Amino acid sequence: MPSHPIDFQINSDVFSTPELRNIFNEEVIIQRWLDFEAALATVQGRLGIIPEQAARVIRERARLEFIDMDAVRDGYTRSRNSVIPVLAALRKACGNAGQYVHFGATTQDVLDTALVLGVRQSMGIIYRDVMAIEARLLELAHEHVETPMVGRTHGQQALPVTFGLKVAIWAGEVRRGIERLKVAHAGLRYGQLGGAAGTMAALGPEAFEVAREALSILGLEHDPASWHTSRDSMAEAAMALSILSMTLAKIANEIFQLQKTEVGELSEPPLCGAASSSTMPHKQNPVICQRVVALSRHIRPLAMTVVESMGHEHERDPRCLWSEWLAMPQICIYAGTCASYMKDVLSGLSVHVGRMYENLCMHGDMVTSEWLMFRLVESMGRANAQKKVRELAGKASELGVGLREVVLADTETGRLFTADDLEPLVRPELYTGHAVEIVNRVIEDIRARRGRDQGDLS
Repeated sequence: MPSHPIDFQINSDVFSTPELRNIFNEEVIIQRWLDFEAALATVQGRLGIIPEQAARVIRERARLEFIDMDAVRDGYTRSRNSVIPVLAALRKACGNAGQYVHFGATTQDVLDTALVLGVRQSMGIIYRDVMAIEARLLELAHEHVETPMVGRTHGQQALPVTFGLKVAIWAGEVRRGIERLKVAHAGLRYGQLGGAAGTMAALGPEAFEVAREALSILGLEHDPASWHTSRDSMAEAAMALSILSMTLAKIANEIFQLQKTEVGELSEPPLCGAASSSTMPHKQNPVICQRVVALSRHIRPLAMTVVESMGHEHERDPRCLWSEWLAMPQICIYAGTCASYMKDVLSGLSVHVGRMYENLCMHGDMVTSEWLMFRLVESMGRANAQKKVRELAGKASELGVGLREVVLADTETGRLFTADDLEPLVRPELYTGHAVEIVNRVIEDIRARRGRDQGDLS
C-alpha cells in the first residue's frame, strides 16, 4: 500500500490531483526515459552513427509494453544507478540492436531531460488553472467594485475600502505570478545531452547535430553548454511556483479569516451533502482554504532545497542532483493542487455583502475619523487636527454617542460643520477614496495583458 498522501488510493487526491500525479507516475517517468533513448537512436541511425536498422528496432521497442518490469525491479536491488536496470531491459528487448542503446549519453542526460518534460507539463496545467483563477478574480472585482467593507490593518478595523479593491489586489499579484511562470517555463526549454562530463566526447563529430535533433523530437532545445551543474533554471522554476503558491495561500488565508463566525463576510463553497465536522453538524469549515495554506508551507522549504542544490562541485554532484530530483515533483504537484483548489473555491465563493456593511458600521462613525481629521487640517493644522479628533473620539466613546454628535456639540468644531457636511461620518461607504478607479484601472491593465497571452505554455 502507498505510504505518502500523494499516492493514497482510498483517500486519494487530498494533496494532489489525478492529472498532476500522472505526470510523475513511475511508469510515465520510465516511458520518458525510453522516449529519450528512442529519440537519440533515431537521429544516430539517420546520420549513420549506429545502424539504421538498429535505430528502428530501438525506436519500436522503447515502449513499456516491451520492457520486463519484473527484471527492472530485480535490477534495482543490485544497482545504485537510476537508469541502468531500465537500459538493461531495453537492450534485452532490442536483441542485437540493444548494443546501440544509450550510445554516447550519460544517466543524467536521461533523468534531466525527463524531469524537464515533467516540470514543463506541470507548469502548463498550473498556467491553465491560474489563468482561470485570474479570470474569476476579474469578474469578482468588477462585480464588487463598489461593494463597501471595512479595511483592516494590524488586525484591527481601519478605513472603508471595497471588496472589489481587495480582489483587484489579489488579481494583480496573480498576474505577476503568471508572468513569472511564463519566464520560468521558457527557461526550462532545454533538454540535456552532454555526455559523461559535459564534453559530448562520446557522441562523435556530429555531436551537436545529434543533440539538437534528438531533443527537438522531444519538443526541447539543446544548449551547447551542458547544464549538468548549472541548475539556475530549475531553481527559477521552483521559486516561481513557490511564490505563486504563496499568492494563492494568501488569498486562501484571507477567505479563511473572513469566514470566521464573528466576521462572516466570505465563505468557501461547501461540498454538496458533505460534512466538514465529525461532531458539530452546524459547522461549515473552510477545509479547502486550509489545505492550500498547508500545501504552501511545504512548497517553500522544498523550493529552497532546489535553490541550495545549485551549489554543485566539479562536473557532477549527485548530492545536489538527488535533492533537486526529489523536490521538484513534489513542488509541481503541491503547487498545481493549490491552483486547482483555489480555482474551485473562487468559482463558488459566497460574498456576504450585507455582513460586510454591518461590520463596516460596527464602530459607528469612528471608522471615518481620518476623513474628519483632514477636514480639520485646513483650520487648525495637521498635528492639532489629529489631537482634536482623538479627543472627540474619546469623548464619543465615553458618552456612548456618535462622533458626529460630539463634533457638532463641540465649541471649536461645531461652528465649522453642519450635519449634512458630516454625512461621511454616518455613511462610511462615501469614503472609499479612489477605490473604484483603482479597480477599473487594474481590470483594464490585466485584460490587456491577458490579450497578449498565448492559449497555453507550449
